[in-house]
Amino acid sequence: MPSAHDFLERCDKLAVMGGTFDPIHNGHIAIASAVLQEFSPRRVLFVPGGRPPHKPGYDVTNGEHRFKMTLSAVCENPAFDVSRMEIDRKGPSYTVDTMAKLREICPPGAKIYFIIGADALMEILTWHGAEKLLGLCEFIALHRPGYDFDEKYIEDLREKYGAIIHIFEGPLLQISGTEIRKKFAEGQAVGGLLPRVAEDHARENSLYSLPAPDLSQSHFETVKLSISTLLSPRRFKHTLGTIIEAEKLAAHYGADVNKARWAALLHDCAKEFSAAKKRLLCERWCIALDEVLSAHIDITHSLLGAESARRNYQINDPEILQAIAFHTTGGANMTLLDKIILLADFIDPYREDYPPLEEMRRHAYTDMKKALRIGMEYNVQDLQARGNAIHPWTRDAMKEI
Repeated sequence: MPSAHDFLERCDKLAVMGGTFDPIHNGHIAIASAVLQEFSPRRVLFVPGGRPPHKPGYDVTNGEHRFKMTLSAVCENPAFDVSRMEIDRKGPSYTVDTMAKLREICPPGAKIYFIIGADALMEILTWHGAEKLLGLCEFIALHRPGYDFDEKYIEDLREKYGAIIHIFEGPLLQISGTEIRKKFAEGQAVGGLLPRVAEDHARENSLYSLPAPDLSQSHFETVKLSISTLLSPRRFKHTLGTIIEAEKLAAHYGADVNKARWAALLHDCAKEFSAAKKRLLCERWCIALDEVLSAHIDITHSLLGAESARRNYQINDPEILQAIAFHTTGGANMTLLDKIILLADFIDPYREDYPPLEEMRRHAYTDMKKALRIGMEYNVQDLQARGNAIHPWTRDAMKEI
């Protein structure tokens, strides 16, 4: 049976990148990619730390989560891999123990590089087992602009301890795990700072103390401005009309007006994505495509809109997200908010006239179910006339109303 590190047993040239990876970010990926290009190791091995001895006051995220985030972020690169030896090791994580273990696993005489920051190299003699460590591997010291090497110190390391040190002008990305965790905690966007799969894992598992969604008026205005730049003028006008109608309907029927406002604002945020983008995002965001959705990919804009609201606008209220997801097809067991958004989308005050619009508006504030039934029956008849399939969710909704 293969061992956990069977691939290393045949690896005669290895570059090791250690760190807490809490979370892994694009700076780590860029450095690893640059080392791969410059030094041509067979593997770049990411080693998430267990209990880092140099961060005693920092409560590191559970190792399993950090391992999964790191593996998910790098697994598509054939030259990258991840080791869990430090998170599985009991006690503090010392680099010297990891490098010694790698010496045992890799073939005799393997060239092993350890990637280290220039500032950390200047303190290496304070590390546990430093003298042994300096003889176990070669060092790739990342030099960043504005940082002055102590050249005499480096020469001393070379002469006294036989250290092999490569000064490497690697990529400079001013990204830190502390910054990312802070943005998560404050509900700020983190796009561009870390791989999307790592962000998704952090959000799905609430790793960095995600707060309740910010449904304040100031955040609403900020998101509305963003939506206005992404949608065409005609689509954004419809969005504004849906907001107006959703607020009125919510107030009339005793629903949460603020949630209605948010669902209406974001209901069409994915409407104008290209068909190719919709299809690819469904794959990446794990939105299953049944036969109808696959044949008519535009229907997925409601499902993608809910995901985009969560991922891009920090809205994680389940009622709002469901109302966005149901606004095109409807569905079984719809909430009052679901019905309000569905109806507001039908009858917004800027909506161009179509056959049942006047009748729907006449019943909207006296018999919501009747207004919805009129609109949905019209849509079904129109789809059937054009030879299009009716989604099962729409049939479920019509049974209910």
